[in-house]
Amino acid sequence: MFKKQYILTNKNISTPKNWLTSNFGDFELFVDSELNYTEYEIPTKKVALLGYVFHAIDNLLEEKLIERIVTLNHEEILDEVDLWCGHFILFVKTDSFRIYNDACASFKIFYGEKECYKAIGSDPKVLTHFLKFEEDKDSEKKKFYSSDFFKNDRTKIGHDTRFENMYQLVANHFLQVENLKSVRSFPRKGRIEISQREAGKKLIRLFQNIIFQIDKRYTIYTSITAGFDSRLLVSATHKIAKRISYYTFKLPNEKESFIDYTIPRKIATELDLNYSFIYINNMENSEKERIEATFDFPRFRPFQQYQNIFPEKEKPNILLVGFVCEVAKNYLERVKVENGKDVVRAVHLPDNKYLNKHYQKWLKKNRRAIEKNGYELLDFIHWEQDITNFAGQNTFYANHCVNLFSVFNCREVLEIMLAVSPSERDGKSPRFFKYLIKKMWPELLNYPFNPSYREKIILFMKKIKVYPFYKYLQIKFHKNGVVK
Repeated sequence: MFKKQYILTNKNISTPKNWLTSNFGDFELFVDSELNYTEYEIPTKKVALLGYVFHAIDNLLEEKLIERIVTLNHEEILDEVDLWCGHFILFVKTDSFRIYNDACASFKIFYGEKECYKAIGSDPKVLTHFLKFEEDKDSEKKKFYSSDFFKNDRTKIGHDTRFENMYQLVANHFLQVENLKSVRSFPRKGRIEISQREAGKKLIRLFQNIIFQIDKRYTIYTSITAGFDSRLLVSATHKIAKRISYYTFKLPNEKESFIDYTIPRKIATELDLNYSFIYINNMENSEKERIEATFDFPRFRPFQQYQNIFPEKEKPNILLVGFVCEVAKNYLERVKVENGKDVVRAVHLPDNKYLNKHYQKWLKKNRRAIEKNGYELLDFIHWEQDITNFAGQNTFYANHCVNLFSVFNCREVLEIMLAVSPSERDGKSPRFFKYLIKKMWPELLNYPFNPSYREKIILFMKKIKVYPFYKYLQIKFHKNGVVK
């Protein structure tokens, strides 16, 4: 139970015998021994790291990175962590106590207070087990979390949970432990637009340095699909392609003629890649029950899909995926959102009073900080809702089976990508992505991207410049269902 999980609390609790413990003043950190854990301490500061990190610029292992953290103040730590790529949580205890995590919040941090005790942990199930948190009594919230929509979709909502006084630390924030306050840490400065060429020079250097470090430490398996995200990832591996195994997962109940299967096979054959087409089986009910005993309303697909099915070699395995870079693809388009209901519809959630209220509060709290720095509001809504609670959450679940992360899960990388003109980063035809692919592995442009009928219609609507108006009407008048 609670494999690869952790809890930090000021309550005296009894955890499994194989868990590690470490003291942080009034708090004790309990960590499952299967997690990667690194710690460094001097008389005035203690630093601990869960997970794994690859520095975007410097080739340093985790031990050296946290030794560097000890020498930095809070603002310098924010700058340093922006350069970290990986799947991690960083604990820093001085006269204050702060917790930081990766760019898409993939290593989960849930926190709350119950009966004067504070707790921070990897899943609501862990916190409720040790501190007995209760479900929130708000009637509108209960309606949503008991709805068929949520039980089937299981995507969490922003920083909220279904429990009273329990929240999640979302992307672009750090946590002050003493008062359990989530504080925005990005953006900290104004966006400065740069050209594709300038951004490309910076990004290609970062991608190659990150992948070089991964190659030194792990046996790499890289995902291929028909999408832009995957193709960009594959292009970044060009220089070491002969040492990489590429793969595509075939999910149950999908035809092998599906473009996400046919195009990767064609790419792998014609470019002579070491490639596997892997059939994924349906999950047994007993396995679902085991997972649900450990996690609160988990999504099953990551556990089904990302099993450690590749043979172990001299170096441990790691799976690279194209998650996260869609932050820089205008994913929610460029539609003005005026209130909570607009946001709910923009992120494709059903109309619901609780959701409307939640996102109305989000707008009030975050709009100014994002827009005054020159960023698009919908990019951050997507980042802090969908990426945190879908790509990030799925990465967290997958890491219970195998090491898995995205080379785009680095705030420095995303900041550079977002600095390119939005007109070059359109989600359906991102010219900037094509530019990067051409620079790193031009042959990959010879194959179509997501060539579905729906995608072609959307591209045509954009060409004749009616799609923005269509999206505006969709947000104002089209419901993605209703949860009453």
